Amino acid sequence: MGPMGSVTEPMRPPVATAPSSRPFSFSRLFGGTWLTYTSFGILLAVLPIAELSEGGGPILATLVLGAPLLAQTLSSWGWGWLADRTGGRRGPLVLATALQLPLFLTFPLLGALTLFLVRIVQSALFGSIVLATTQATEERDAVAAFRLGRLQLAQNGGMLLGVGAAFPLLVETGFHLRSTAGWELSVLLALFTGIAAVVFSLAGDIPRSRSASKMAPFSPRSHPGVFRLAGATAAVSTFRYVAVAAIPVYLAASLGNRGFFGVPANTTAQLAVWVACSSTLNIAASPFSGQWADSVRSRRRGLFVFSLVYAAIWGAIAASPTYLVVFAVWILPVAVFFTVASVREASYLSQGAERGRAVGLVTAAFNLGGLTGGALAGVLLAYAVSIPTVFVIAAAGSLASAFLFVPGLRRTDGPTPMADPVR
Repeated sequence: MGPMGSVTEPMRPPVATAPSSRPFSFSRLFGGTWLTYTSFGILLAVLPIAELSEGGGPILATLVLGAPLLAQTLSSWGWGWLADRTGGRRGPLVLATALQLPLFLTFPLLGALTLFLVRIVQSALFGSIVLATTQATEERDAVAAFRLGRLQLAQNGGMLLGVGAAFPLLVETGFHLRSTAGWELSVLLALFTGIAAVVFSLAGDIPRSRSASKMAPFSPRSHPGVFRLAGATAAVSTFRYVAVAAIPVYLAASLGNRGFFGVPANTTAQLAVWVACSSTLNIAASPFSGQWADSVRSRRRGLFVFSLVYAAIWGAIAASPTYLVVFAVWILPVAVFFTVASVREASYLSQGAERGRAVGLVTAAFNLGGLTGGALAGVLLAYAVSIPTVFVIAAAGSLASAFLFVPGLRRTDGPTPMADPVR
């Protein structure tokens, strides 16, 4: 057994596979993911400021990024379980994507609290995107890490498109969802989401084993490495989100008073520019993230190193919380490398019959960290903890979390090629 807990159960004999009604197309899966994250990019740019403008205060403005991840956390595991149980990926993904459309159309009718609650429901449906990630690791004769890197490109490209599409609606002073611009934004979200559902429906499915009456076991005892990976991922994500959730509030409260490096712009527009710049750098980094994660040794080292990088950049903000430093930290493409490495490691430590749950668990762990970190940031800011102190907490937590990956550096063995048929 490797340090992250390689799969130790014996190989199961092959069983009949379920026929796919449509051949699998990774390019269409890529396209659907791009469009789905277009809506996500719009939400990331708009919701914290929208909560503040609707009177939600700093707690709702931070929790609107973190708290909905509770639903996404549970649903990521649930969607993975359903996929392993039924053997299908495309059907649940298409249905969950389509059901988000009517929720977006209600946004201009909602107050601060109801917007928050609807966002939680939408996040639970958005959690189905884990099925696209799972499919990227499953096809034989395909390099899983390469495809995971390409999905990161789709995610960040989609976010960039979303910010660009929404930007004309965000530049007006005093943006509110209950305005003409708010209605236009709502329709835009629904439009991208509806098209994404159609593209996913055309992406096909990968033939895989028919679901058995009793699924393969998946527990800390049978897959200790996956569960240890999930725990370490949750810890890193928690302190990442302490910082990420605090930055928009800091931007709105004081940091953005002078505009974007002196160029007049409201804080909504500034945050949109920040997200666009971050997405652009992530797009450039995405192919390299796949290459980095393909090797067992490099990705396990990467999980440790990039956790230390998080500690360093949050420390930089604590030491110098200026516009330039915070902007530079925001746009660094650290998350793309960490995410691809953790998902690839989860797929490496699981066989096909458990992969939906393995990828779902690590995705849920990242989201759980978002929930915990967002809540912690909201509490700290609500009790008037200074911005430097918030980032000191984030830096110290990231530093401690990095050492959870140290056991994985001792050995780099893992499942045999037969146990991990997808490269």
